[in-house]
Amino acid sequence: MLTLSGAPLLARFLLATSLLACGFANAGRPLTVDDANTDDAGSGHVEGWYARQPGRANTWTVAPAYAPIDGLELGALATRDRTAASTSQSLQAKWRITPSRENGCNSAAVLGVSQTRGQSGTTPFLNGLLTCSSTWGATHMNLGAQRAPGGPGVGSWGLAHEREWGQVTMHAEAFGQRLAKPTFQMGVRTNLARQLQVDATLGRINRETLFSVGLKQSF
Repeated sequence: MLTLSGAPLLARFLLATSLLACGFANAGRPLTVDDANTDDAGSGHVEGWYARQPGRANTWTVAPAYAPIDGLELGALATRDRTAASTSQSLQAKWRITPSRENGCNSAAVLGVSQTRGQSGTTPFLNGLLTCSSTWGATHMNLGAQRAPGGPGVGSWGLAHEREWGQVTMHAEAFGQRLAKPTFQMGVRTNLARQLQVDATLGRINRETLFSVGLKQSF
């Protein structure tokens, strides 16, 4: 298992982004833990953000998503690590298995694949999602796995809770993968306009501070 302190820049980037590839790839900003909901049929969104990742990696990400039919959302993600001069991409499909509920739980599943440019092979990932909503907010639970080229399958997990406070929605979350230390993170989002969201996160992993700022445009 690679350690962040001794790995070269590219290895640090691959380790940092492996958490995102474990089914967290296209979680709705600013969450990393995914929710079990999809956009309405015929609608979608584009998210973009800057993040400081483990190993002091400076990354820029663009992630569009679109729901062609009710309960199915197709998404893509492209991340450029300016520190290691490396680019990764992923494609995924999210299927909402049960209808969303204002008071109660619903489930979904994500299937996707990611690849880092210049590296041979692809990394498939699968993630099960559960969202439970109430007057106290929404709790999201993820459980999944990924398999890097030539390597064994690695389990992943995530737990998050978010709640609205007036015009602002805040969340706290923890996520990680087997044999690695978890990431703890908090985030906030609000709308600048009806379909334009601004958001930010602040987190910690392995004594490092992580942060991100982003925008989300719905259509």
